[in-house]
Amino acid sequence: MRREPPAITPERTALLVVDMQRAFLDARGVMSLPEAVDIMPVVAGVVARCRATGVRVVWTRMSHDGPVGGAYRELFPQHFLSDGSPKLGRNSGDYQIAPDLDPHPEDLYVDKTSYSAFRGTGLEARLRVDGCDTTVICGIATNVCCESTARDAFALGFRVIVLSDATASGSREAHQASLRTLGLAFGWVISSTELFGALDARAS
Repeated sequence: MRREPPAITPERTALLVVDMQRAFLDARGVMSLPEAVDIMPVVAGVVARCRATGVRVVWTRMSHDGPVGGAYRELFPQHFLSDGSPKLGRNSGDYQIAPDLDPHPEDLYVDKTSYSAFRGTGLEARLRVDGCDTTVICGIATNVCCESTARDAFALGFRVIVLSDATASGSREAHQASLRTLGLAFGWVISSTELFGALDARAS
């Protein structure tokens, strides 16, 4: 189902940039994802435009320190060293947001150990304090952390917007299937150009 882009009130909107970290973006990162590199210019443009129009910019950072949920360690033993310590830990360089995306000190940073940015992070409360009722989601991976975050945002009562050209997965088929599901039942799936048009319409 194709929906028209929604009206957006910047001061009530948060841009959630999901896991655009060196672990996934650097060629030598512990979980390098070439598709994530491909969307970097689009994500950078979205961040700059949203920041300029007063949208709250939120960066999520994934690590495997502590409990990571479910059977993650059994499913992905390759993400851990022989002593059980994570390859993607908060003290590693891979944990950092890619500097080319221009993260600012005044942005909000959410550290998470599960797929969803809302699970055990306090993000919901922080967005409520800021008066946000709308989330715009970009980043990686579309069908894992982005979709998990979108589903939780919807369940918590936030309006959900997912950017089709500023999200990516390791599989094009998985990316498209996830977008279809999100657009069917959880919110709006639009392009970054459509987002910019909605922001411009609000400013005019």
